[in-house]
Amino acid sequence: MTVQADLEALLARDAAWRPGPVQAARWRAAAEAPGAPERLHWEVRWWRAHEAAAQGDWDAVSVLADDGLGEPFSEREAVRLALLHCISGSLDEAEHVIAQAVQTSSDEGLPQRFAALCAREGLDAAAARF
Repeated sequence: MTVQADLEALLARDAAWRPGPVQAARWRAAAEAPGAPERLHWEVRWWRAHEAAAQGDWDAVSVLADDGLGEPFSEREAVRLALLHCISGSLDEAEHVIAQAVQTSSDEGLPQRFAALCAREGLDAAAARF
């Protein structure tokens, strides 16, 4: 399989998905190669942002999020931003991001899908809220 085909398979996963360490290392190396697709950079930044959030490094999370965690204004990016807000405990901010996504790039089912992702991530308070 080519990197492009592998990337398509990667992008078919849900927005919150993250690879294991070995698979992540392979993707990170591919992202550092000249001409790597921006979509791959978004995925790798998401993984790094999630790792930084888990460590409470909110400055790093902000820098990574500012650089982009998905196609701008997409549902994928919104879900990721909202999850990071939930990890930080900012459920109001997460709710705002999800509401904005419903109005601009998604559908009315997003809050329910997001609640399921929160539950899977062990973010019980967020899952209950959405």
